[in-house]
Amino acid sequence: MRLEQHTQPFASLFYKKYLEDTASLTSFFHYEWNQKALNKRLQETDFSKTKRLELVEVLTTYMRKFGISKKSSEHLEELKDNGVVVIGGQQAGILTGPMYSIHKAISVITLAKQQREKLGVPVIPVFWIAGEDHDIDEINHVYIERSRKLQKFVYPQKTKIKKMASETTFDKPFMVNYLTEIFQSLPETLYTKELFSKVVHHLDDNSTYTDFFSALMNDFFQEEGLLLIDAAYEPLRKLESEYFQLFVEKSTELAEIVFEKEKEFENAGFGTPIQTKESAAHLFYVESGERCLLERQDDMFVHEAKGLSFTKDELLQIATNHPEKLSNNVVTRPIMQEMVFPVLSFIGGPGEIAYWGTLKTAFELFQMKMPVIMPRLSVSVVNTKTQTLLEKFSFTIQNVWDGAVEEAKLQYINKHRNEQIPALIETIRQELAAKYEKLEALLTDDDLKLSPLVQKNLRYHENQLTFIEHAIDDTLLGKLDASIHRYDRIIMELTPNGGLQERIYSPLQLINEVGADFIKELLEVPYEFNGKHHVVYL
Repeated sequence: MRLEQHTQPFASLFYKKYLEDTASLTSFFHYEWNQKALNKRLQETDFSKTKRLELVEVLTTYMRKFGISKKSSEHLEELKDNGVVVIGGQQAGILTGPMYSIHKAISVITLAKQQREKLGVPVIPVFWIAGEDHDIDEINHVYIERSRKLQKFVYPQKTKIKKMASETTFDKPFMVNYLTEIFQSLPETLYTKELFSKVVHHLDDNSTYTDFFSALMNDFFQEEGLLLIDAAYEPLRKLESEYFQLFVEKSTELAEIVFEKEKEFENAGFGTPIQTKESAAHLFYVESGERCLLERQDDMFVHEAKGLSFTKDELLQIATNHPEKLSNNVVTRPIMQEMVFPVLSFIGGPGEIAYWGTLKTAFELFQMKMPVIMPRLSVSVVNTKTQTLLEKFSFTIQNVWDGAVEEAKLQYINKHRNEQIPALIETIRQELAAKYEKLEALLTDDDLKLSPLVQKNLRYHENQLTFIEHAIDDTLLGKLDASIHRYDRIIMELTPNGGLQERIYSPLQLINEVGADFIKELLEVPYEFNGKHHVVYL
């Protein structure tokens, strides 16, 4: 594998600032994202408050179902003692969701390895699965190629209510049929049958989005000792009980300071990533697997649509006796993560880092600092076929990102277009319009009221000219199809749907092409946490 590094493409204003000038964002973050900050974080943070034994018990019971490797067992033992963690997370997408889920896990593992060596303490990789998320439409699909275009392919079994991903089940035969159709859209390779069998095998005893996701992620990363935890796992909620109580107690203050901080973030030109309200309670109430976002009204915690209403004391009792009935939102989840784990660094994507930028004073409310927030590794993989096409046309990947390949395709088409033809059609159109205008004037002079018929007849002829234009274009594009497809292939591989590859493609598509060791090989790439986009040539 060959590695190139490029300035991050498609970066928002805020993310560009975070990558290139973090020192100017000290009003939003406690640390920059460099080695000095990681050293400082380790030295000044009191990790003794972490309930290590209870946490390890929760992690162990959760992971036991999926299999605990020797390396994972070692990491669990280190976490009992003085280990700190690098942590990141993602929603539980079908087939792990887009490639950036894999890149995030690789980021967590890679940074943990690097810091273990540099800091001389056990640094353990942890992946936090957002199983409490209830927007199933964000995770119930993959993109597959059909008729040379990428199409969103949605799992067809609908749910009647918006349950959490960890409580949303699917019918195994339904899912097998869905996966079969996905694999049928892939080119048949030496690895296809074995890969399909492995994926289907993971459906055994894993009938929720989160369990299926966890089984695949554990398969990919267990030899690296990646620890997994589902945010919706009931034993974890029990561990979080006293922290939920704190959130209830400080609900009013928390809402006020986050509201003010987001206004400051917006005034700096970075938008409103969480769109918070002063009345927010920043907690969900869970009823039969469905999350209901609470708001504060007149000293009550309410969800009007569901008719839910709790006093502060009632919600404190729920937090104490039934913490599984509470769930964090975008504000309290990062704070809860800090309370539960001894976090050295959090790995975040562009959107995550933006909303963390509104939480500095929220962490301070609970006498904590945010961890070092490290941008996740952003990666594009260039397969051998795409490399060949890039070389054939003398393109670089930067040309793909900046639209030069699309422009070259249009130039190629125009080069083969006879410009006299559209010019002649336009002349006919203008002459036709002029003659019909003259006809209409003559009829009007003779008091023959036929203007609607004249205009209708003109539109008919104009439509026929448009039809001829489209037929000419279609015939030309068909004639040039083989060459046009090469341009389209480059664009579809590297900027699918106009964005980064890692945001669209599933890792299964590349594993099918390269083989089962693909992720192991990706883990061996010498990545640097420098804010650059990494391009890996196979």
